[in-house]
Amino acid sequence: MAAPEALLPSALRNRTSYVLVKLTALARQQSAGHVAAWGLNQHQHAILCCLDEFGPACQKDIAARLGVDVGDTVSFVDGLQRAGLILRERDERDRRRQILTLTAAGRRVLGEVEDQLDAAEPGALAALTAAERAALHDYAVRVLAAAMPGAWSADEA
Repeated sequence: MAAPEALLPSALRNRTSYVLVKLTALARQQSAGHVAAWGLNQHQHAILCCLDEFGPACQKDIAARLGVDVGDTVSFVDGLQRAGLILRERDERDRRRQILTLTAAGRRVLGEVEDQLDAAEPGALAALTAAERAALHDYAVRVLAAAMPGAWSADEA
């Protein structure tokens, strides 16, 4: 039996950064469950999304784009390759580099995962109206675009 939820200290409840961290953890937990149904973790899902949108890419460049440690990326890519969702081939111009390409099976699985994630929305944000969720998204993208302008575009919010 789970312990009853205890009221958090007001210093934490009133600190926006703490609230956002807790909300992120809740959303991550829910999202992880959805992608796990396809044998993926969230990093693997993100790798598939990169390959789908940007095309074949160097393994190191995908790690940098996603802000994931290169060493950790190797194990994520290993799993995707074993599942037949990506191809990993040596770059003919630089044999030290690994080029990743999304396979047809990878594209199909990614589509199914995306459909599942779309159906699960609003998930952790179900307590908000659609307009409130859109506003929260816009605010979050604006903050992220200011902090990391190369990765986020406030215009896409």
